[in-house]
Amino acid sequence: MLKFYWIDAAVVTLLLGTVWCQQDPEIVDEIIPEVTSQGGQAKLNCTVVNKQDGHTVIWTFLDSKSGGEIITSDENIFVENKVCKEGSKKYEIVKREFNKRITYMLVINCLEVVDYGYYKCYIQIRGDGSASWPSKIGHLIVQVPPTITSKNVAVLQLDVGHSHNLECTATGVPKPNITWVRSDGGLLPGIDGAQLRNTILPLKNVTKEDRGLYKCIADNQVRPPDLYLVSLSVFFKPETMAVQDTVGQAQNRQFDAKLECRVSGYPEPEVVWYKEPTRSEGNTQLMQLNDDEKYEITKLIATTTLRFQEAWYVLRIKNVEANDYTKYFCVARNRIGENRQTIIELFETMECQGANCPSFEAQGASAISVSMLATVAMVTLAKLIL
Repeated sequence: MLKFYWIDAAVVTLLLGTVWCQQDPEIVDEIIPEVTSQGGQAKLNCTVVNKQDGHTVIWTFLDSKSGGEIITSDENIFVENKVCKEGSKKYEIVKREFNKRITYMLVINCLEVVDYGYYKCYIQIRGDGSASWPSKIGHLIVQVPPTITSKNVAVLQLDVGHSHNLECTATGVPKPNITWVRSDGGLLPGIDGAQLRNTILPLKNVTKEDRGLYKCIADNQVRPPDLYLVSLSVFFKPETMAVQDTVGQAQNRQFDAKLECRVSGYPEPEVVWYKEPTRSEGNTQLMQLNDDEKYEITKLIATTTLRFQEAWYVLRIKNVEANDYTKYFCVARNRIGENRQTIIELFETMECQGANCPSFEAQGASAISVSMLATVAMVTLAKLIL
């Protein structure tokens, strides 16, 4: 037989309150991992419920050497709190309360590599052993831009047919990817491609075509990437090439002719211009040309069309005359050898050739003719008057 008992409402309230007060404290949410760049700010949240007198919320850094360094105790900073460059403190605690939940946010400013690791939040309960204290662990990842560490060679010199390995390693968080490319965008030696994802770039049986500037790029998506440049020089006999095989110009009218030659080679070649004598000059040997009143020799190296270790040489022949119509030789030599194959022929034209010709030659001649006619007419008129 069921029996019913009446209990006063005040007594129920008192009993429920007693049960609630006796509930153990706990950390209710997982601590979300934080990923932040070096120099930035990290925030780790620890949310607790049922916190009572005798309970203390503590943040520690789990150092593998010490086992754990206490950073904060409730709202107090427990360690030395240095000032960052921007004026903020290294550590801050931001406390927020909502609906019997209390969040202790650990703020870490001016992040450094040493801040990377695991942080533990636990509730210290007075009178209980540490094994029963509620705890959660959060992970802080400090992203670090790449730094290339193997800058052991900046200039590499090889003979044709020799081999060498270029090495490039880097540090950073996350681990950087290493990519090799050529600065001119050309293909890398020995592979059918313009880039190689590897720490080592093998240079096997190099040719003169392999010379150039090689670039190692370390990138882990944390700005900025790091670069490492290696200049590869390959010893080879000079090569010459005429920009134009033939050049025309009119004679005896104060016009100049410009002959151009592209030269490559390593070591840097010496370039000399020669002229084949004409019949009237009565000479059978090539004549060496020098900078003087008749010739001007210049070297250009800063043009976008030139390859690595290539130069552009210009011979300007001033005030072209009949004896200038002949063949010219652009000769380059270094310790590896000599090249005399490039020949440029200067021939005669009726009109001025090139960019430096007078702009209004025809108009000028017409103007002279009109002026002469006017003068003749005035003289004739004067005689008639007299």
